[in-house]
Amino acid sequence: MSGRALHKQNRYYQWWVKIEKKIFRLAIILFFTLYALQLVNFVLEQRNSGLLSNAVGELEGIPVAESQTQINTGTIELSVISNSKYSKIQIYLNGEYYKSFNKKSISLMVKNNDIIEISGINSEFPATIKITSTTDNIISPKLDSVIKVNRSFVQAGRVRLK
Repeated sequence: MSGRALHKQNRYYQWWVKIEKKIFRLAIILFFTLYALQLVNFVLEQRNSGLLSNAVGELEGIPVAESQTQINTGTIELSVISNSKYSKIQIYLNGEYYKSFNKKSISLMVKNNDIIEISGINSEFPATIKITSTTDNIISPKLDSVIKVNRSFVQAGRVRLK
């Protein structure tokens, strides 16, 4: 490179070094300005709301369970209407074991959005189960619905209450 080109390149390099320093200083100034504004905002919030725990409590609201005056429940009666051995048929409520059929019919206490499942995996023969009774506040599963279980895991339905 010629002397003139080196001189031009050197000026160009020095110009970018100056710009870099200015951008770096601007970034530091903006960072400390942001930090100071957030600190002032925090102090003003604390002054207006009292204690920190009170402010957090107000922001989070109240739990849903405390806002409900009563939890709606219902009763569903399931009956085995086939001639299979009903003692090996199991009922699951929300994925957890609830009861086995120890007689031809069984009553379940259910809440809204509970999922009723029936397992006939241990049963040797197919079984037919019918919903024989429900309380008035149950919309789904419907009364007289029939569920067929054949060595499988069957969902009887999701409970919907009025």
